[in-house]
Amino acid sequence: MAASEQVLIILGGELPGEQVVRPLVARATRIVCADSGAEHARRLDFDVHAIVGDLDSITPETLAFYKTRGAEIILRPDPNHDDFEKALEYVATAYSGSVAVLGMTGLRTDHLLANLSVMLRMTDRFEQLIAYDDFASYRFLTGQRNSCTIECPVGTLISLMPFGEARQVTTTNLQYPLNSEDLSLAQRTGLSNVATGSSVSIRIGGGALLVSVGQTT
Repeated sequence: MAASEQVLIILGGELPGEQVVRPLVARATRIVCADSGAEHARRLDFDVHAIVGDLDSITPETLAFYKTRGAEIILRPDPNHDDFEKALEYVATAYSGSVAVLGMTGLRTDHLLANLSVMLRMTDRFEQLIAYDDFASYRFLTGQRNSCTIECPVGTLISLMPFGEARQVTTTNLQYPLNSEDLSLAQRTGLSNVATGSSVSIRIGGGALLVSVGQTT
């Protein structure tokens, strides 16, 4: 895959509305489905380049449908890694650019937590790895990819949730600014902060921080 490509991964969770989905599909030059994510793609009539996973959740009809359309079918039955991780590993073998994710949230909470764990583990492998639902976009900052700049309208809700600990968190253009301060799960988090400018910056000195940016109409 070329560096200029944008990849969209579709999982089997709940998809957001068309106002979120359609722009991501329009920007994607390659769509990869993790197992039953292909059911969403078929329902919405999206072309799919690959379906990856243990293939225990996709229906035979959908699998046959995409086989006839030329999609690559990659069976990876390893039970120690979930289908989201398998899809990301498949993409990462030839690509390290921008990846968008749909269907990561909703339905089972244990799946959501597992998906967030996978997302954190794989964040450093890509230039950007951002998941989307009806409420927000989600990305991790890590010790390696330790900063981001968010362009958004004034008043956008931005939450900062440490995974374990996020050290020396510094922000600009937030109603409740942080200046080299530590956040830690079960101690201090940064829920429902508010953008006071159209360009918000966030940086950490170490650890892991989930940045949630509220969707705007």
